[in-house]
Amino acid sequence: MKILMVLLVLLSFQKSVAQSYEQLMDLAGTQIKLEKYKDALLTFQKAFKKQDDKGKYDYANALLIALRCGKTDLAIEWLNEGVKLGLGDNEQELSYFKNDSLFKSIIHDLTYKKILAKMEAQIQQKYKLDKIWQDEILSNAISGKQASYQNARQGFALYHINQGELEIPYLVFVPRGYQCDTPTRTLFFLHGGVSAQEASFTVDPQTRFEPIFTIADSTNSIVIYPFQKGNPGWKNYDNCSAIIATILAEVKLRYYINTNTMYLGGLSMGGNVSYRFAQEQNTPFRAFYTISARPKIGDFESENGIPELTHPIYSIHAKDDSLYTYDDLMKVYQQVEKQTKNWVLKSVESGGHGFLYLPTGEKSTLEFFRVMFNKEEE
Repeated sequence: MKILMVLLVLLSFQKSVAQSYEQLMDLAGTQIKLEKYKDALLTFQKAFKKQDDKGKYDYANALLIALRCGKTDLAIEWLNEGVKLGLGDNEQELSYFKNDSLFKSIIHDLTYKKILAKMEAQIQQKYKLDKIWQDEILSNAISGKQASYQNARQGFALYHINQGELEIPYLVFVPRGYQCDTPTRTLFFLHGGVSAQEASFTVDPQTRFEPIFTIADSTNSIVIYPFQKGNPGWKNYDNCSAIIATILAEVKLRYYINTNTMYLGGLSMGGNVSYRFAQEQNTPFRAFYTISARPKIGDFESENGIPELTHPIYSIHAKDDSLYTYDDLMKVYQQVEKQTKNWVLKSVESGGHGFLYLPTGEKSTLEFFRVMFNKEEE
């Protein structure tokens, strides 16, 4: 568990924020590996003074170093800051803080006990809210198309389709401004890659906090959010295309969507396949979009090998993305930009692969969608 916590810190999207902060987090990680704990402690102290977008696992790593250096008050202070960001919001983490021998020096500290009690209360509240949401997504579901479109509750509804031998869940998010007598813009959103080790498809209640839903509310757009896992996931284009076609046919029966303003895209792996969709001659989608995705030259080549793009595609990417680097994306862009004018590329300076999950990234992405809608629907 100790190793897991360190790895979570080093790999967390939340460390990929302002460049100076990211450099300090990388330096602290190196110092920890070299067992230079006093140096790492100073680095964390310096980093936490620099900016506000800190990650909860940054504090988790820092408090362990503070304990190693005998700074128990500082460790408890950093734990408290981490809890404010969601540290200890699940049973596994709570058990870790309660039982791991690393915390034996503070386990009887009154303040530490109060923090653990706060964690436990937050977990119970989280479970309660999760249960409410799970009930709502079932009760919000519309059984099928009636004589005319019926009112749909604002928020989420859960549906399933059968694909081969699999039952695949998908969410439909209805924005506040939806009216059942007015056709509404629709976004298909393909999430990033998930573990192939999961035994079945799961609808995590935390999905409701995905930024795409806030963006949809702000732009009065319905969001269709299917779930995939591992292989074939979004990697198999034919499988992905069949899933989307089946889901779209169902959604059209239940919600009054504007068939002239439907868009498809996604994040990371979900965005990768979106480049392929933009090559189809016949598609129900007006345009496509990608967030933190990795294109390939082959995504833009026609049968004769000449780069072309059949339909518009809009991409947004962080320049400090370390998973799908901006340099690699630009190499592809520079090779095809002369042959096709249908690829619009936007960038943000920082935030890493998961920039969308930072407040500044969500704001940039909202503006990105507004630009796409204005350009396509003007």
